[in-house]
Amino acid sequence: MIRGALVANPIVRFWQNSLRKIPADERFPFLQEVYFTNLYRARIFSVVLILSHLILIAIDFRLKASGLWITMPGYKYLFYMHVVLEIGLLTFLILFLITKRASADEVKKSDMALLLIFLLFMLVWGAGLSTVDQMINGQITVYLIIILATAVAFYVSGTYSLFLYLAAQAAFIIGISATQPNPHMLLSNYINGSALTVFAWVLSRMIFAARVRQFLNAKTIERQKVEIENAKEKIESILKNILPETIVKQINGAGYPPPDYNPSTTIVFADFVSFYKIAESSDAREVLKILEDMFNAFDETVRRHKLEKLKTIGDCYMFAGGLFMEDNQLVETVEASIEIREIVKRFSAELRTRTGHDWALRIGIHTGPAITGIIGTWRFIYDVWGPTVNIASRLEAASLPNKINVSQQVYDELKKTDGYLLEPRGALAIKNMEAVEMYFVERKN
Repeated sequence: MIRGALVANPIVRFWQNSLRKIPADERFPFLQEVYFTNLYRARIFSVVLILSHLILIAIDFRLKASGLWITMPGYKYLFYMHVVLEIGLLTFLILFLITKRASADEVKKSDMALLLIFLLFMLVWGAGLSTVDQMINGQITVYLIIILATAVAFYVSGTYSLFLYLAAQAAFIIGISATQPNPHMLLSNYINGSALTVFAWVLSRMIFAARVRQFLNAKTIERQKVEIENAKEKIESILKNILPETIVKQINGAGYPPPDYNPSTTIVFADFVSFYKIAESSDAREVLKILEDMFNAFDETVRRHKLEKLKTIGDCYMFAGGLFMEDNQLVETVEASIEIREIVKRFSAELRTRTGHDWALRIGIHTGPAITGIIGTWRFIYDVWGPTVNIASRLEAASLPNKINVSQQVYDELKKTDGYLLEPRGALAIKNMEAVEMYFVERKN
């Protein structure tokens, strides 16, 4: 459909043979650049030549007053050529000024034809002026200047540039044949003019081909930049899935951050009860799919509360609050813990049907200081260390199904909020540590 639309467009058909190296979907931008470059240069040429030839016309009148128009008729014809150029360029300039600076798909074939007619006018006029120059000085310098300036300044496709230079050469030959009586001088002008015309045409083709290559190179660079940006975004997205976003920004800025001491953070461990029994007696793919669904739901809850997921260890889900905040986000971690427990409870009947087992969470929460940072250089992770982590893990192990077990430190802060029910459990011994005061926490209705 795109290719059909391009072929149907008049500007594309106009330069179809010159666009073979450019992919179809990139021809509009190329044609837009070429057209408006030519249009801009044609306007500049017109203004400069109009102003300069006003001076030359004034000189022509002085030559008339000195009697040269009678003694050397070529000067009279020179005046006529200057007038023709003034009238022609004024006409073209008016047409150029009223030409809309539109997008490429609005450029008409007539707009392109106007530029070609302008170039044809300039080349034929140059040939005509050289004819007059033959009458006065026997030279063809003006024709050579005009034809080379056209080749260098304007981008024209192969078919139309051949037409332009053949027309200019024909006008040149006709003109000097009529005005140069010396056969040796005539032959010399034939050879020089023809050679320079061929050279100008070849030069115009080289310049046009270079413009096409420049455009293609620019597009290649643009595509590479887009690919690099896409790759960078993909890598950054992967990093953000591995590391907290704050750490990713630090890595992109100053490099890998050193380990940091966090005086107040809240650590949460959530673990499925008797998961090894469920895994042993259930289809592995089914269990893995359930874990993926549950952890995805947990992820969404943790993100919504602006907390940080740290990692999963088998069926254990670990997250934290206060890592990049001034406060320890204790309330947010408790709320997130209640929500993820409710997610499991809400789907418990469905999960029992799918696996034949009850699914429940044990959750443990503790708050306190911790060391945070990136560990490793290969498959590295962002992790936390310290007694706070160990106590939170032991609190989870000492919890009961679908219960949230918290420490004395968590209890001391939560009782200030008056939004939770805290059930004392007493001081319970935990592995490799002294007895810890524990509490079950629930949200007040």
